[in-house]
Amino acid sequence: MKWIFTLFMLLSSFVTADDKIELTLSSGETIVADTFNADGNTLYLYLPSERGFGKGHISTAQQLAFEGSDVWALDLHTSYMVAKHRSSIDKFSIDDLVELISLTQSKGFKQLFFITSGRGAQLALKAAHQWQLKNPDSRYLKGHIFHSPHLIKGKPLLGAKADYVAVAKASNLPVYMILPQYSTKYFRAEEIVKILKLGGSSVFVHRLKDVSGGFHMRNEEDLTQTDLKAKADLSNTYLQATSLLSSVKSMSPITLAKDTATKNNSAFSEPILKPYKGKRQMALQLKNIQGQQIKLNDYKGQVVLLNFWASWCKPCIKEIPSLVRLGEQLKTQNFKIITVNVGESASEINEFKKRIKFDLPILLDDSGQAVQDWGVYAYPSNFLLDQNGIIRYTYRGALEWDEPSIVNTIKTLL
Repeated sequence: MKWIFTLFMLLSSFVTADDKIELTLSSGETIVADTFNADGNTLYLYLPSERGFGKGHISTAQQLAFEGSDVWALDLHTSYMVAKHRSSIDKFSIDDLVELISLTQSKGFKQLFFITSGRGAQLALKAAHQWQLKNPDSRYLKGHIFHSPHLIKGKPLLGAKADYVAVAKASNLPVYMILPQYSTKYFRAEEIVKILKLGGSSVFVHRLKDVSGGFHMRNEEDLTQTDLKAKADLSNTYLQATSLLSSVKSMSPITLAKDTATKNNSAFSEPILKPYKGKRQMALQLKNIQGQQIKLNDYKGQVVLLNFWASWCKPCIKEIPSLVRLGEQLKTQNFKIITVNVGESASEINEFKKRIKFDLPILLDDSGQAVQDWGVYAYPSNFLLDQNGIIRYTYRGALEWDEPSIVNTIKTLL
């Protein structure tokens, strides 16, 4: 049957939803949704990430409808007239979503599965939790399919263990978690699973090797061949996930305060190095791209800038030239830049260096263990160590490393 759908897609001049509907709720808000109709019993409810939707999900939604499942994609950013931003998820009404879930049930659907990614997972968990508390005997909600869920509360300090939003610890519905290798959550799978299980959730982890984060929402021209294969298989992945999720009998939800929203009040990082408040000294032993075993302790007596990065991380790439310039500016000083690549092979990095030419020492954290040991939750992340190997400053995000204020801070340690 899949080849028939493929032929249909090739013959179509454009790809779009079957219908765009407006759902007016008792609050007076109107929610806009793109619907892909199959007149079936199963509904996949797409919730946006903090960045909203592109158009990359449309082909998968059409395939699901062709296979007999309905799909509704809620355009919440347009509905609430909210800009697409990391804090946008907190601006959507959970009460409205709870009412909307009941509305979908009144349309005759027998089971509902949430699909979302990033911070959208927080939204799905909150809506599901509140709906269950109002409908304790219902088994209408069957579970969640999450792409790289971002469930961290606020912005954790480098080196500190992240806290997670309360509703993640109260989740009772089963979760199917899809983790592409080239994403920040890939090496945090066990940590996320542990949090979700606190409320009784059964969690299934689907790792996608050599696949880019966000592949499921991006346009095909922006994807690698491996990404394209993962995306082509996505409707089957969802169907297999729902089969697993449907087999799980959920526990009763844990009662939380009604307002489970977590406001992210953290300000954007200023372009200055931050004094470090975590564990002062850390061990690090990794192979470099030549296969030699390198210890951080080998650099005792030098000021070291330790930079965690990945070639798929755009901010990481952006800051490489300034790192090179910093190294050149301080080359006669007692200073060393050490970079730690997360999750990529030496051959992948060498291919990357053909496009972005730079000559900095590169260590390989292919298992993600160093990321976990050093409390790194985002890339790039940077640690500045003094000549005794004590961590003195950190910065989470990309910097212009040769800015005078940054260089002056480094020089205080030389």
